[in-house]
Amino acid sequence: MDKREQILEAAANLIAEQGLQSSPVSQVAKQACCGAGTIYRYFETKESLIEELFVLMLQRLTIACLEGDESSRTPEQRLRHIWANTYNYLHENERDCVLLDHLAACPSISEEIRAEALENIHSVLFALLDQGKADGIIKDLPNEVLATFAYGGLATIAKKRRIAPHMMGIQINNEMLTQLCWDAIRT
Repeated sequence: MDKREQILEAAANLIAEQGLQSSPVSQVAKQACCGAGTIYRYFETKESLIEELFVLMLQRLTIACLEGDESSRTPEQRLRHIWANTYNYLHENERDCVLLDHLAACPSISEEIRAEALENIHSVLFALLDQGKADGIIKDLPNEVLATFAYGGLATIAKKRRIAPHMMGIQINNEMLTQLCWDAIRT
């Protein structure tokens, strides 16, 4: 791992553990085993470090979500597959799930950076949602609303399952979760 990657991983661990406001550059430097000056050699500001970390986390999530996606499947099958991958990633990667929560609420990440980071996953999801709407099988709502609803539900279930699995009351499986997501957006 090169120094830039060490800094990003140290920042990811620290922010996931302590939150964004409680993770100054000095602590990131300590965790990355370097000086604060080294961090500023790679990143102009703390905000640029945070933005790059946000992009990296969304790249990882996107790769996981789209793994095994096959264009020969129906929009419903593809969406269910992507949702199952999303849930599995969030459930299995606790740090990244917590980190994405922190970074999603970060006001210093510009809308331009957010749009760029989401472009790959949105291009696939939005095309599937548009096809489903054209076929009359998905509610005619803005894609952003439909995608946010599905992701938010999956992320919340993953978080609750980690924090208090006994509170869920039943064994959660991908079929159940993807059916809930599908039921929420289908006509």
